[in-house]
Amino acid sequence: MEHLDALRSHLWRSVLVLFVAMIFLFSQKAWVFDVVLLGPKRSDFLTYRWVCSLGTYWGLGKAWCVDVLPLQLVNLDLTGQLMQHFYVSIVGAVVLIFPYLIWEIWRFVAPALRDKEYYAARNLIAAVIILFYAGCAFGYFVLSPMSILFLSQYSVSTEVVNTIALGSYISTLTMMVLSAGLIFELPVLAYFLGMVGLINAPWMRANRRYAIVINLFIAAALTPSDVGGMLILALPMILLYEMAIWVVAKSANRS
Repeated sequence: MEHLDALRSHLWRSVLVLFVAMIFLFSQKAWVFDVVLLGPKRSDFLTYRWVCSLGTYWGLGKAWCVDVLPLQLVNLDLTGQLMQHFYVSIVGAVVLIFPYLIWEIWRFVAPALRDKEYYAARNLIAAVIILFYAGCAFGYFVLSPMSILFLSQYSVSTEVVNTIALGSYISTLTMMVLSAGLIFELPVLAYFLGMVGLINAPWMRANRRYAIVINLFIAAALTPSDVGGMLILALPMILLYEMAIWVVAKSANRS
């Protein structure tokens, strides 16, 4: 019962902070939607300008520049915009207070750990937070713009115009950002799986080729027929796999 009371306290504090963050983001509608969410659908988005400059530097001229995105968003439901406003505020609040949520989890779990486990787990807290935000940044600045650019320009016929529902656009964007944030936790997951003996570094090295092929296949499916874009997507995932091998090997040596 004492553990349940402690858990209840942590949950209530987390919900309260989440609610405050949600109210704050809900009040910042213009910035959240016009600047953050709708940024990747504009041709002057940071990623498109950076890729354009990179292509110009490599002597490709304006081949990598984005002049316009043929993408028009519409709202199909009477309450659609209000519901999307609530949805974005909740998801954004989770991302915003993620360090606090991890801290509350840590405060609940820490008293049950031994000294060795305590110091090992404490060092992972910073890694979890940094990797999550790094993944979200990758999803927002790399994965989402490339996917939106490709999908907005893909057409089965010139008679079909891409008029996208607001909910479809927002759900796709948030899914990519959150998915990337979770995927970047691969080294931490590998650490725990290595600690319990489910995986080891030799096994991961032996299956490296399959991991690379899977990463390249996923990157090719999410990007247009462009080798440069595919490599930009696949490289971080391959590096994460290599980092996971290193983490598992280090944890095995310590044990």
